[in-house]
Amino acid sequence: TSLKGSGEMGGRTGTVFRVAATYVGTVVGAGFASGQETLRFFAAYGRVGLWGVVIATLLFCTLGILVLDLGARLGAQSHREILHLACGPKLGAVMDGTITLFLGATLTVMIAGGGAVFAEQFGLARSTGVLFTAVAAALTILFGVRGIMAANSVVVPLLTVGVGALTFGAIHFHSIGGIWERATPHPAFAPVGPWWLAAILYVGYNLVLAISVLGPLGATVQDRRSLWLGGLLGGVSLGVLAGGIQLALSAHLPEIGRAEVPMLFLARLQPGPFQWGYAIILWAEIYTTAISCAYGFVSRLTQVTAIPYRWGVVGSVCVALVGSGWGFSTLLGTLYPLFGFTALSVLIGLGLLPLRRIVT
Repeated sequence: TSLKGSGEMGGRTGTVFRVAATYVGTVVGAGFASGQETLRFFAAYGRVGLWGVVIATLLFCTLGILVLDLGARLGAQSHREILHLACGPKLGAVMDGTITLFLGATLTVMIAGGGAVFAEQFGLARSTGVLFTAVAAALTILFGVRGIMAANSVVVPLLTVGVGALTFGAIHFHSIGGIWERATPHPAFAPVGPWWLAAILYVGYNLVLAISVLGPLGATVQDRRSLWLGGLLGGVSLGVLAGGIQLALSAHLPEIGRAEVPMLFLARLQPGPFQWGYAIILWAEIYTTAISCAYGFVSRLTQVTAIPYRWGVVGSVCVALVGSGWGFSTLLGTLYPLFGFTALSVLIGLGLLPLRRIVT
C-alpha cells in the first residue's frame, strides 16, 4: 500500500521527515556514529576536507533524490530494479549478487558491533549484546519499510542531538579559530590520496547500501514531492552531521586518530553521564544499519526463492548471529575496503542516467 502525502503518516510534512530520517539512518551506521568514517574520509585531509563534505552533501542530495524517484517510477521491491536500469542487465546482475551478499555480510558486522558496544561500554557479556541486537533487528523488519521508518524517526534525532552537543563542546573549548589552526592534514589516516576521491568513494559506498531501502521506500511513498523534499533534507542532514563531526574531531587531532571510537573519546571529555548517552546512540545507529541491511537482504532473498518473508527474516538473522563470532573489527576491516571501489560502477551508472535519457 502507498503512503500519500496527506495520508496516515500525518501529512506531507510528516512523510518528508520520515523519508529524510530513513535516508539518514540507512547511511549512518557504526562507522559514521563512531567518527571513524568522518575521520578518515574528511578530517584526515585537514581544512580541505570540508570541501569534501560539500561534495559529498551535493552527491547525497542529487543521487538520493534520483534513487527515491526511480523507486517510485519502477515500483521497486528491492535494489534489483534500480541496479538493472543503472548498470544494464549483465553488470546489473553481477552487482545485484554482490550487493545482496554484502548486505548480509554488513548485517553480520552490525550484530557483532552491537556485541562490542555492550562489552566495551556497558560491561555486559558480548553474547548479550549480539543477541539483543539480532532480536531487535528481526522484530523491526517484520514490519517492513514502515518499521524501518518508525525506528529511524526516533534514532536520527537522538544522533543529531548527540553530534550537536559534541560539536558545541569542541567549539566552546577551542573556538572556531583554534579548531581551524589544528585542522591540518594527517595522511596516515586517509584511505586514498586525493581528498575529492575520498568524498566520492564515501558517497558511493554508503549510497549503494542505501539503495536497498530507498528504492522500496520510493515505491511505498509514491508522492513525488515528498520524496524529493525528503531526499533533499536527508542529503543536507548527512552533510551537516559530517561537517559537525569533522569540526569536533579536528579539535583533537592527531591524538584522536589513535582512538578506536573517536566520538566516545570526545564524549569522555564532557561532564556527567554523556559518555553513556552517546554509547547508547552509537548502539542505536548500529541497530538502524542492521535493520536496513537485513531488510534489503531478506527482500532480495524472498524475490529469488520461495521462502516466506518472515522465515527469511529468522533464517538470515540466525546465520548472521553465527557469522558475528568472527568479531566486529575483523569483519569491518576485511569486508568494507573490498566493497568501496565496487560501488563506484553503480554510482557512475546512476550519475549517467539523466544523460542517457537526453541522448536516447
